[in-house]
Amino acid sequence: MKKTVLIFMCCLLAGVGAGCRPDDTDTDSGENPDSLTFIAEDTLDVGVWLDDTVTTYADELAEHQIALNDVFFDYNSEDLSAEMLTILMADADYTMNNQNFRLLLEGHCDARGTIDYNLALGERRAQSVYDYLLNYGIPASRLETVSYGKERPFVSGDDDWALSQNRRVHIRVLPE
Repeated sequence: MKKTVLIFMCCLLAGVGAGCRPDDTDTDSGENPDSLTFIAEDTLDVGVWLDDTVTTYADELAEHQIALNDVFFDYNSEDLSAEMLTILMADADYTMNNQNFRLLLEGHCDARGTIDYNLALGERRAQSVYDYLLNYGIPASRLETVSYGKERPFVSGDDDWALSQNRRVHIRVLPE
């Protein structure tokens, strides 16, 4: 008998806990019953519940990523060369003409120097690109910076060419 009562109580408690969350079904609060769609849409920032465009949106972001070029730097420098200013101007123009993404400016360094020094140098490089894009007219709300220092090399090796490829700001496309 005790076993039957125990099983009944467990089933009863499981049934009570298995229902919907109260905030999903609360229509007495005066909120729009369709607000769940807006909550999901705001959470994902891509509107997938309305258009089912996950693949399309990812493809669009990939197209933007391909259109943008990295900015490379001389050894121990955060200054933008004339050649890199030309590349950065094209990136800025493309970004201004395509408003549906943000940019993460990733500062990188070659393998020489200490971790702390390279993190600071990578930050200064990312900030140089950030300042240029901001002055070009791209809103700060579309730009973020991060420094990886020498921790994420683009090319392995220690010859001059490999080292030069790692002294860069990689421009990463992010969803709005």
